[in-house]
Amino acid sequence: MNDVMKRTFGAVATGFAVASGAALSPVTDVFLTAGAFVSLWGSALVLMLLADYLVAPLLSTTISTVVFAIASATSHAVTRRRQALMRLRLEQHLAPALVRHILEKPGLLKLSGERREVTALFTDIEGFTAMTRHAGPAVLMAALDSYFEGMATVIATHGGMIDKIVGDAIHALFNAPTDLKDHPGKAVECAKALRAWAEMFRQRPEFARIGFGRTRIGIETGLAIVGDVGIHAKLDYTAHGDAVNVAARLEAANKELGSSICIGPVAASRCDQSLFRPLGNIAVRGRDDAMAVFEPWPSNLPMAWRKSYLAAISLYDQNPIAAADCFDQLAADQIDDPVSAAIASRMRAGTWRRAF
Repeated sequence: MNDVMKRTFGAVATGFAVASGAALSPVTDVFLTAGAFVSLWGSALVLMLLADYLVAPLLSTTISTVVFAIASATSHAVTRRRQALMRLRLEQHLAPALVRHILEKPGLLKLSGERREVTALFTDIEGFTAMTRHAGPAVLMAALDSYFEGMATVIATHGGMIDKIVGDAIHALFNAPTDLKDHPGKAVECAKALRAWAEMFRQRPEFARIGFGRTRIGIETGLAIVGDVGIHAKLDYTAHGDAVNVAARLEAANKELGSSICIGPVAASRCDQSLFRPLGNIAVRGRDDAMAVFEPWPSNLPMAWRKSYLAAISLYDQNPIAAADCFDQLAADQIDDPVSAAIASRMRAGTWRRAF
């Protein structure tokens, strides 16, 4: 009977050690296993005193302790590896401080599909295709590495997430995968910082020599479906929705608008309107109605010039030719601002409301 009891105690203790070591945290394991061993020795003492059965749990306890230590160490190593892989993946998209916050509170992170409001930000490098024709491969790749590193740092600093990098373009999201207060405003401030950083970057002699173009940016806010998509071997957290598509179209529209940042109506409506100058109403492919688009006022434009600009915009519906003349004068007064000249050209060509 003692042999049976020994085997029973040994099996129970070993099984508990394996299960707790694999399933629980190391600290919890220690307390629960210690409690189990106390119970085991107490049960052996009770059986000896009351039932006259002598059970020696020392061997079972020793074996269980060794098994527990191995199981716990293995489980802890697996957990640490999983966390390291998760940290590496997240830090490719998010600011390190946010990654630490998510790892501390994993419940904040939702990678499965969900519908949430996001602000999408798209960037692109003007004239990139032409640059690839005359820049050497090593020089071009080094330039892109430096460019993306700097741009990603700016985006992360403003709370954005790098969705993906495609060619010379960056797709970023604000308010995903975790909540971000005032995400439209954060995205606009990020765009202004990106524009300033990219201009300084392209003026550096090594990048100016290869004709590194200016950065164009599109922004819009709206509902999107976000989550992990792809195949088992390659999953990407991304967003699908009207706002994402519109932001991409607005980025492309900068080329003819003369602007460097084009902001959609929803994102603009969530911010202080005095921060923006209107670029007119444009039609976007996939949308039936024309939308008003905006750009943050360049800081070097004087207030009197801004008032004249707004007056010329208002004049278009009554007298397009006179409005175009006004924009010609505005362009002459501020030769470093390409927007006025682009607007005058579009008005005269009849493409003021063309689709992008």
